[in-house]
Amino acid sequence: MKRSILIAFIIPVILLSSCENQLFSNTIPEDNSNEDIQLLFFSDNKDVKKEEVYYNALLKIKKDFPERYNIEFASKKSLEWKYNIDVYPSLIVINENEEVVAKIEGYVETEEEIINPIVQALSKNGS
Repeated sequence: MKRSILIAFIIPVILLSSCENQLFSNTIPEDNSNEDIQLLFFSDNKDVKKEEVYYNALLKIKKDFPERYNIEFASKKSLEWKYNIDVYPSLIVINENEEVVAKIEGYVETEEEIINPIVQALSKNGS
């Protein structure tokens, strides 16, 4: 039990250390990079165990597509409202026009339930 709790906290630290966190922005950041796809992850931090599958899937996607998108951990209520988020955890894929092209909500059993729609969205947007 203690080991799974420790792993659940280590995974976000590893993921966060490789991601840019945009806590103070209401819009998708525009920088000089060629990354036009954003993955926004919404968490309520009440049940980290439910989010473990999401973290594992994001790590796998980051490994397979390291330069094609940014991962953002959304914490602003305005982003939740803008993208109609009311179920946690949630993960959305946003294209360069700030349109939602994939959305995964709530508890999922397998990483593939997260990976498949994201890979499909990344492939469609040719980023």
